[in-house]
Amino acid sequence: MNWMQESANRNALDYGIGMADLRKHGIGWMLMRFRLTIHQYPRYGDTVQVSTFPTKVEKYFIYRDFKVVSAEGQLLAEAASTWVTFNIERRAMIVLPDFIRALDPPVIENPLPALPLKPGFPWPETAPTITERTIGWHDLDTNQHTNNVSYVQAVIESMPEATLRGQPLRELDLFFKAECHLHDRLLVQTWINDESALHRLTHANDGREVMLARTVWQ
Repeated sequence: MNWMQESANRNALDYGIGMADLRKHGIGWMLMRFRLTIHQYPRYGDTVQVSTFPTKVEKYFIYRDFKVVSAEGQLLAEAASTWVTFNIERRAMIVLPDFIRALDPPVIENPLPALPLKPGFPWPETAPTITERTIGWHDLDTNQHTNNVSYVQAVIESMPEATLRGQPLRELDLFFKAECHLHDRLLVQTWINDESALHRLTHANDGREVMLARTVWQ
């Protein structure tokens, strides 16, 4: 995800819609949906290529795909994502500005399907296991809210050690709902079902949902 975020930033710069470009207009990027499939993990010392491209632009949403391939051209991982823009001062989502909506996405064969805005995870009625995470300085991004990858780290840390050691993460489906800031305390609720798990991250002080997720471990 760090590689993909970096590639997205570089590609946005090429289009003139990077973070610095948006900041001139008092706005920023926010990731809303992200679904990652890992077909094979690269090994230590391998060279990989990360590519990304916008696939569609709508009134409120811009869609972006990612691919990670080996030096031999084998597809290692792919992801679909949905992004929105937000007003930095009001911290509220806004309509994509005209200079972004005018973007002409490249013609790509077989882009990934656009993700549903709401994932519709089947939440169990059983009690979850609960872990805690406090947002620290190194969790923050340039917009001074929590980096998306930090939420994923919190999700991974909520899994049992036996799963982490013996069942590689293969799929990750994320729905971001709210932002967090320095010193915020999060509760990570996790429901495990064989090779998959559901996760709900909430603010510890008021219960507001921050992120919903589904992971697959095989």
